[in-house]
Amino acid sequence: MTRLRERKIGLSVLGRELLAIRLRRIWDSSVKPDATSPAVPRSVPRVLVPRDGAPVFVISGLLLHDCFRLLTRTGDENLHALTGMVFGRTRVLERIVPLRLSRQGVAGAEASNESLATELMRLHDFGMLPLAYFHSHPGFGPGATCPSSTDRQTQDAMEKSGGHILGGIFSRDRFVRFYANRMEPHVRVVGKRVKEVEKNVYRLET
Repeated sequence: MTRLRERKIGLSVLGRELLAIRLRRIWDSSVKPDATSPAVPRSVPRVLVPRDGAPVFVISGLLLHDCFRLLTRTGDENLHALTGMVFGRTRVLERIVPLRLSRQGVAGAEASNESLATELMRLHDFGMLPLAYFHSHPGFGPGATCPSSTDRQTQDAMEKSGGHILGGIFSRDRFVRFYANRMEPHVRVVGKRVKEVEKNVYRLET
């Protein structure tokens, strides 16, 4: 079990460094959301902005169910990124960004550096930002969604960009945990068939 908890999820050492560099370039070349972001449309739920300066991530129960289905469709671990719209300090996750894997197994998965670079540039070309990074773990229950040391290293590489990236881990029995390294993330799940069981941990209902 200890060995499984230290599973290598995410990126190689080189991949983590490339990710930090490319994300920083994308964020630096984008308009600062807090400065000239568009008005929040009526379709986006109104959220209370936390006082700690962290953004609020909004995701639908439908998208979470889609993520779970894609990430657990085989016995191997899997991963993908997500993008969406930015309105001030509100990030609305709305689209899955598939990533090709250079390694995949029951106890680990690793994104291809080439695929990662390609998808980041594609997002940049469309004026979009990478907002979240979700993957699956092989265990069951809320405890199986705790980030490993490698998960934390991958998250750290993303946060070096200066942007706020949300991490998410799914268990095999429909639990999902949201996390970040610099500060506790603020997540609002909208819609039905998702139940919060503790802070930033949810259970997808069948």
